[in-house]
Amino acid sequence: MAFHTPFNQRASAKKQATPVYIGFQPPRPERRKFNWWGFNGMWLAFGSLLTAGFASPIPLLISLNGLRRPGKAMASIGAIVSMGGVVLATTIVLLISNAHHHRTHTRETAQRNKIVKKQTKETGVLLAVAANKVKTFQTDAGDNADFDIEANMLIVEHIDPWGESLRFDAGPDSGLVRSAGPDKTFDSKDDIILALHPKQKSNSKVATHKSPGHVHN
Repeated sequence: MAFHTPFNQRASAKKQATPVYIGFQPPRPERRKFNWWGFNGMWLAFGSLLTAGFASPIPLLISLNGLRRPGKAMASIGAIVSMGGVVLATTIVLLISNAHHHRTHTRETAQRNKIVKKQTKETGVLLAVAANKVKTFQTDAGDNADFDIEANMLIVEHIDPWGESLRFDAGPDSGLVRSAGPDKTFDSKDDIILALHPKQKSNSKVATHKSPGHVHN
């Protein structure tokens, strides 16, 4: 490329010589294109925060597209703000979901406890009926070595609200009429028991599914 440097500029050592082009126009610097994707993604990202981040996926996609073009500053800001909005929206959804599950679980537990409480009262009445049968049979049979077996055969027809037959347990001082309780398993913590001849009447009390091993008269 031919050019001529003026003499006055040659004499100045501190100042860089400016070339003078002869016969044609000097090349114009290339104009950088404006990154509209990044610009739109940025302001939409800030606007999506007004929706608690639920609209953030849209500016996030626009900002990611803007990152593929020159001038990535605004696109980067838009992408960061959009991802923050997505995190905010996700957190809100999880909190609402957990609160709903907790409320549903609490309501179901309360309803189940109400039903179990009613069933426990019904079982207490059933145990009393079965105990009276065993007492009558014991009085009539007297000293019988197979009394516990025959007592179980006598009360097996009584079914508790959970679908299990009652059981009679013979003891040295008293016999026990037992229901397996809500878990349908004998000798567990929720068994409901009625003693035929407790040692101390003052200590006798009605058992519930929450108080294992209690005996009522």
